[in-house]
Amino acid sequence: MKILNIGGSPLELIASLTYIKVVRKIDWNVQKYEEIESEIKLFDKKIKWSEDEIDIHAVFDISFRESKKKLGTLYLHTNRGVYPFYMRDVPKHFIEQYRNLIKK
Repeated sequence: MKILNIGGSPLELIASLTYIKVVRKIDWNVQKYEEIESEIKLFDKKIKWSEDEIDIHAVFDISFRESKKKLGTLYLHTNRGVYPFYMRDVPKHFIEQYRNLIKK
């Protein structure tokens, strides 16, 4: 699948993954947590998610830590810091595809 980039060059979608964004809300003095599903996408030149995107060359590594709770955490290690993404499933395929991409 090819998607046109802002600059006009096509981006090739390699893998995508659903992650959970936990939003805290206060309604009538009651604190509530809402889980919103979103998607992180690995392209040949970038990684994009709902709030941001980063060039693939600015990513140092991707790791995953399982939790005894219901959500594990995917960590995107970049030159701008570490971005956590919470998810229910182990993102083995996504991490493998990223590592295959950077070996090229």
